[in-house]
Amino acid sequence: MKCKWGSCFILFIVIVIIVFGIFEKRTYTNIAEDKSYLDELYVAQLPENICLEETENLSVNLPQVPVIIRVSVLGDVEHIGGTSRQLVKVEDVYKGTEPAVGQDIYLTCSRWSLSLYSEPYSIERGFVNIMEVGGEYLVFIENQVDGLGEKIPVYQVYVENAFTPIFSYQEHENNICETGGESTYVKYNQVCENEFFATTQKGMDALVGLKKEMIEKYNEK
Repeated sequence: MKCKWGSCFILFIVIVIIVFGIFEKRTYTNIAEDKSYLDELYVAQLPENICLEETENLSVNLPQVPVIIRVSVLGDVEHIGGTSRQLVKVEDVYKGTEPAVGQDIYLTCSRWSLSLYSEPYSIERGFVNIMEVGGEYLVFIENQVDGLGEKIPVYQVYVENAFTPIFSYQEHENNICETGGESTYVKYNQVCENEFFATTQKGMDALVGLKKEMIEKYNEK
């Protein structure tokens, strides 16, 4: 009898997980179908002290990352389950043997997701904006991950702490919004043209400085 009850309990847990996964996927899909969904969301800006600390560390650590590539963006952001991804084409490889030049891959990151469980509803990006379709980016990759049956390889962007190391080869005008209080969240449509999200100009300058340093370093290769 105990064995029977144990099997029933396990079956119940599996059913709950499946139902939750279906509901979660449907929620993300329905929101993303509305092209203006980002206008209703918030995004976090990185505090100045963390900007300064992370850029100093990343200046040393990024060249040690296993894979460094230049990509062109083929598709808009996709929200699947509890994460997000974008389809890109590898244009050049500065470090590592995979992926290969000319290969299409998905980029994902543990910092990328839609947060719809409590207010403010937000898009989490690791303080770096969604990559623009047609744009080119310098990307630092940690490893290939299980794509759960996906034919196109999926690669995880390197994340040391909070900031996602993806750098656009284009110049961007980065707007800074005052938040007030302890929260650093602002409406996404106020900073939607940004490349990075930071609370102060000094913090933003540090992020832009890291970008210029890395692009100059790998443009020489």
